[in-house]
Amino acid sequence: MLKKICFPLALCVSTFSSAQLVSLNQDELLNTVGQGGADLSWTLSLNHKYANDMSLKNISELSNGEVTTANYQYECSNDVLCRFAFSPNNHRDENGQKWLVFKQIQGTIQIDKFSLEGTTIINKDKNPQTAMLLKFYDQHPLKIRNLGFVSLAVESGNEGYLNNTRYTTYNNGSQVPSFDQGQEQGFMGLNVHGNLHLSGDIKIFSYNCSGAATSRC
Repeated sequence: MLKKICFPLALCVSTFSSAQLVSLNQDELLNTVGQGGADLSWTLSLNHKYANDMSLKNISELSNGEVTTANYQYECSNDVLCRFAFSPNNHRDENGQKWLVFKQIQGTIQIDKFSLEGTTIINKDKNPQTAMLLKFYDQHPLKIRNLGFVSLAVESGNEGYLNNTRYTTYNNGSQVPSFDQGQEQGFMGLNVHGNLHLSGDIKIFSYNCSGAATSRC
């Protein structure tokens, strides 16, 4: 629906606006300079409530600086669908293919603001050269929320990555403690939660560019 609204609007705007373009020769192009950039934001959310509910606008709701509602809780309709598995060197044994399986993968990463601009550097030939400037701000940290996986397991079978065995009992009938009861079997988990503060500039340019008028960088 949004595209259907925006397209006719663009047609209406273009009907009542006009611009005159002026051609430039080679010397005028070389003497033309400009300034500009863009402030950007970026969010990646995987297997979280924020990723599944498109009506949510924020990864969390705040009140007086405190999180009241966390939208980065694990939410997956089927745990088997929230995995990453691979078979190193296609290793096989008598039980079939061997798989290294990361179970219940999840995470949300967000940075509220970073900038992309153009800048000028002095290159190795002592000539001015254009470069791309990527700028990060300390007051806008990289937010890492509930990032990781619940368990890592080695599974066997041609479709071993679908194995869904869970902890219930051990030692011939003893109940598994409540912490692991019903969890997918594995031997290690990982969870990262916090802020990563970045401050500084990254300039990206071609080292072999001479900066001459006829070179392309």
